[in-house]
Amino acid sequence: MFFGINKNGKASAENYGIIENFEKVSLKIIGMRGTIIYELICSGDTVEITNYSVRYNNGKSENIPEDSVSCDSGAVISKLNELGVASWNGFKGKHPKNVLDGRMFDFTASVNGGKMIRAEGSENFPKHFHDFTGWLYEILREK
Repeated sequence: MFFGINKNGKASAENYGIIENFEKVSLKIIGMRGTIIYELICSGDTVEITNYSVRYNNGKSENIPEDSVSCDSGAVISKLNELGVASWNGFKGKHPKNVLDGRMFDFTASVNGGKMIRAEGSENFPKHFHDFTGWLYEILREK
């Protein structure tokens, strides 16, 4: 798939509209204090949400599971649609001018029978990104 990005970092790629199902969602957030990975794996009626910290040992990175929780897949799909995650496809948020620091993110999702949603940015995020990360934090905290 080919896509372009307009001046606001918005994607002009295919928007998948409603997410009906998904296989895997992965969000990697890289900041000065470390790297966090959220992974959502759907298996039938259940989604396993896991939060990993990335640790480096002898020049190799290792994903260390920190928290994990099982959820109803219907509830997770509803949340992904509520936050408009499908519209993130093709988002490339350039780092804002005069911002010296920040967090970078890399988002991928395999939805609706293998269609890929991809988004990335550096201190520039798609609409409802912070709502999504807040929801992940809360659901893992409440386990």
